Amino acid sequence: MDFVEEKKTVIQRKCKVFGEIISNDDVVLYGEVKGNITCENDVIAGGVLVGNVEANELHVYGSKENGGKEGSVFGDVRVRNCVTNGKIKGDCFVKEDMLIGNDATVIGEINAGNVEIKKGAAVRGNLNINR
Repeated sequence: MDFVEEKKTVIQRKCKVFGEIISNDDVVLYGEVKGNITCENDVIAGGVLVGNVEANELHVYGSKENGGKEGSVFGDVRVRNCVTNGKIKGDCFVKEDMLIGNDATVIGEINAGNVEIKKGAAVRGNLNINR
């Protein structure tokens, strides 16, 4: 039998983590984390993160794509790219592209290379396009 290594860390829906997560692989969050996440790859938030996130890409799920539960990030975001249909409450520092979907709520300062805001999204804060 061959061992196939999964390149992700999954925090399941009923799981709560208190403390910092540092990962070289993807982090998929359906439960709750109270602490910062530092990740060399991508973070997918379908649960709740109370803390800062630093990663390659951040995807925050909205309730339509996550079985009725909105993903939320309450903290600062430092990533290369960001896609959200959920909630981000904190300052966003995005090197390249940020897509704010029609079900998203973003509260805080946005600093990004490019920003696309879909009709229906709620955004409150300053927007800085850095080229």
